[in-house]
Amino acid sequence: MRLFEAVKANVTASQAAAYCGFTPNRSKMICCPFHNDKHPSMKVDKRYYCFGCGKGGNVITFVMDYENESFQEAVASLAERAGIE
Repeated sequence: MRLFEAVKANVTASQAAAYCGFTPNRSKMICCPFHNDKHPSMKVDKRYYCFGCGKGGNVITFVMDYENESFQEAVASLAERAGIE
């Protein structure tokens, strides 16, 4: 299995958000980091979607966009944080 496939299969957007310093509430909602959000409008579960600005994607694109990383950098950092070799 390729590394990016292992990351997508084993790491959720909720976990990625937690790695980035967000604390999803019981409904797995956070304030969207991609627009000025005062109330949680982004659902982070297996994938993520913001009901305010419409931004969404998978665990890898969340880290790419939030940390301004390339695809390879995002996959490597997620794999390291999740303990995937």
